[in-house]
Amino acid sequence: PIVTKFITEEEAKNRTLFGRNTYAECIKRIVDDCNIAMSLLPDTYTGSDAVTGDSQIGRASRFAAAVLKSRVVLYGASPAYQPDAVTKITGMGTFSVANQTTYEKNWEYAALVADTVLQLSGFGNFTALKVKDMADAPNTTPTDFVFRKYFSNRGLETRHFPPFYYGSAQTIPSQNLVDAFPAKNGFPADDIRAGIDPGDPYAGRDNRLDLNVYYQGRVFGDAGLPIDVVPGGKDSQEFHPNGSRSGYYLAKYLSKKETMLTPTQSSNVVHYQALLRKAEVFLNYAEAANEAWGPNGKDPSNNCKYTAYEVIKIVRQLSGGITSTTYLDEMATDKDSFRKLIQNERRLEFAFENQRFFDMRRWLLKLDEDVEGIGVQRSGAVLTFAKKVIEPRKFDDIRFYYAPIPYDEIVKNKNLVNN
Repeated sequence: PIVTKFITEEEAKNRTLFGRNTYAECIKRIVDDCNIAMSLLPDTYTGSDAVTGDSQIGRASRFAAAVLKSRVVLYGASPAYQPDAVTKITGMGTFSVANQTTYEKNWEYAALVADTVLQLSGFGNFTALKVKDMADAPNTTPTDFVFRKYFSNRGLETRHFPPFYYGSAQTIPSQNLVDAFPAKNGFPADDIRAGIDPGDPYAGRDNRLDLNVYYQGRVFGDAGLPIDVVPGGKDSQEFHPNGSRSGYYLAKYLSKKETMLTPTQSSNVVHYQALLRKAEVFLNYAEAANEAWGPNGKDPSNNCKYTAYEVIKIVRQLSGGITSTTYLDEMATDKDSFRKLIQNERRLEFAFENQRFFDMRRWLLKLDEDVEGIGVQRSGAVLTFAKKVIEPRKFDDIRFYYAPIPYDEIVKNKNLVNN
């Protein structure tokens, strides 16, 4: 329920006064709140003022409210959250559009909101995420982060370093994610034109692979030993029971000081964890603009700063190091193909940032794909790589696209119909 006034004791006793608002009504309420926040908050916290000065750095800013607004409107246009009169789920991973005009109008609104944010004074251009933006960082918030957590400790390393370096390897990348990183020439890793060597599958890949993942043979940290997940290797499960099941270790967020957890010299480092990034608005715009006007289209007034194609080209070049547009041009022939490319770019750009879970559900992507890892064998100096299933996923029904309202809340008010 949306409640915007103080509730008296008498009103609180009459729970039938409070019904469950629609998704669209909730979207509008959040957008209205963001608009109010944008009118009141500073762009940045600088100077000596007690309210807007640098002593308040870390609090929400006008840009933070703007980025959140862009996300909320994008979610509001997504197929999973439309009424049945607009989109209808037809099965696991499939839906139909019942009202094309309304559907495209919602996407157009999302694109225009994102474009307005992109054109805010001081918002700036797209910048690629760097290792130093997240760990071993200076005491200055990265320009891409408009709302973030800040901490100086070794908690992330304790949880996610490989066991050989005194960590617990709690979060591990999957083969599915690794397969999503294209080659440096822009082609998907499973496309023969990518030129990926089966004996050296990680060479010549999108820059973001190294930002996120430690793989067989990659040196750990700044001066550690190469990762070795060959059975019996120092990073294998045979060597330590907490060794990675997938054959990969997390790199994103973690310090490059490989001796950080060594008992005789453990230390802390500065970390930033982005909650809202400027980069998200660029990809929000690309997604919505593609749905509204196609890969190379703009609004009818031609006031938007970019096309969807231009945004994805920038992201792939600056974040991925991909300068060739051959594959990009192939995918830009229609909305459906370009949508898949945008979805993959979001997967790579926001890996481990709590976005993929929601992106898969709002787009009604299949949720029952097995989680895969890699098995590596060594014969002399030759390595062979074989994919393996490490965790079957049974989310094979449309109910898994939506979270249930907890029973304790449902019993408080019969008007709160569950999902």
